[in-house]
Amino acid sequence: MESLQSSVSFLKIYLKRLLDVGGLDVATALLTAFLVLSVLAGLFYIRENPSGRPTLRRFSDPATCLKILRSGSYDDTLGINQLTLEESRAIPNQRLVRAFQIDNGFTTTNPAFGRQFSIKASQKLRDVTRRGWSDISNDVQDFASTYFEKYESQNKGRLDIIVQVITLKVVLSMFFGVHEATDHAVIRTAQEINSLWIQSKSSSGRQSCDIRYLQSTLNSLGLGWTNNANNPLNMLLPVYETLWRVVVRCLIEIVFRPSADSEWLRLLRDFRRDPSSENFKPQPGQAEVTVLFLVKEALRLYPPTRRIYRQVHLASMKEPELVAADIEECHRLPHIWGEDSHRYRPARWISADQSMRCAFMPFGGRPWICPANADFGPMLIGVLVAALASIISAEEWELQLQSQLPNDGSQVLDDDVELDSNRRENSASAWMIIRRST
Repeated sequence: MESLQSSVSFLKIYLKRLLDVGGLDVATALLTAFLVLSVLAGLFYIRENPSGRPTLRRFSDPATCLKILRSGSYDDTLGINQLTLEESRAIPNQRLVRAFQIDNGFTTTNPAFGRQFSIKASQKLRDVTRRGWSDISNDVQDFASTYFEKYESQNKGRLDIIVQVITLKVVLSMFFGVHEATDHAVIRTAQEINSLWIQSKSSSGRQSCDIRYLQSTLNSLGLGWTNNANNPLNMLLPVYETLWRVVVRCLIEIVFRPSADSEWLRLLRDFRRDPSSENFKPQPGQAEVTVLFLVKEALRLYPPTRRIYRQVHLASMKEPELVAADIEECHRLPHIWGEDSHRYRPARWISADQSMRCAFMPFGGRPWICPANADFGPMLIGVLVAALASIISAEEWELQLQSQLPNDGSQVLDDDVELDSNRRENSASAWMIIRRST
């Protein structure tokens, strides 16, 4: 919008000068202005809406967000949604089918298939946790320590890539039995997933993305597929994507934010040694920060899915429209979360009221709330952050928001700098850890 406004201002000045010097008559000047503004408006629309999708309606108040998640409808006075619940969710997610060749509960219009996928996902979580959180924590610690050893002889590294690799190694091992994935294959898998995700949002029309590189890499890990239904990405995508972006931001807030409380690190150390419910959740009569609150505050500020989309065709509408429950904004509404709603402050959960609990929906809402919502998701995030915080310390490493733009320098994280929650390819601001001089 700012670039369009500046272009219009420049056009006004340019036309005025032409009129002043007699270069154009008034009629020609107005026609020129109209043509130029039309082109600018068209270019602006293409930039803001590159996929050609209809203009999006976003809602952030909790009641409307929950209503959208429940039925797709956002205004009962406009009638009920003419689409089924499955159609309402699946239509906006068809871009993921084209990008990743998946067929899961997020993309199907078949209610029976969707229920079966949810049952299988819940069973998989039970199978994984049957080993016990102590063994899971030890495995995560081994993955993290082994991968990070290579940075012991280096002076810097991309923190986001480090977290992606460790998280993906954990997911491949826990959910798919791939215990010996090479760093190269894991890095390439993470890069291709991110690239295809971005392409799926920006590609115009209904064209498919080139998945051959990702498919080749997964084949090398023994995770090939013959059709969309048995694609390992059906499970890998929602688990991996739910985890790593929350983990890296939670880690930054706890380890590198100047205002971070040192008590948080002690809580994580205790939890890493004994990942029990007693060391994770608040106990009766306990009114202090726990590891669960560290995780919930990260999920509040950086929800795994920033916006949840539904296609809606209300009875009073001629055409369907796309609506979004803006979870990220809902989680930052000052009248619910306080004037410091943009700050990472786990202590707010000690006295969380009903309005906060109703507005907190990082794993979606019924009828399709994520099966990892109750315990598994927060526990695994806590285990990953605890393992990473044990090997990456602010005493040894400094975090810099390292710009990749020319002549733009770098910035050290302070309490007034908000972490970027966007997904980008070759991000303009990479999170670099730089070894401190001894």
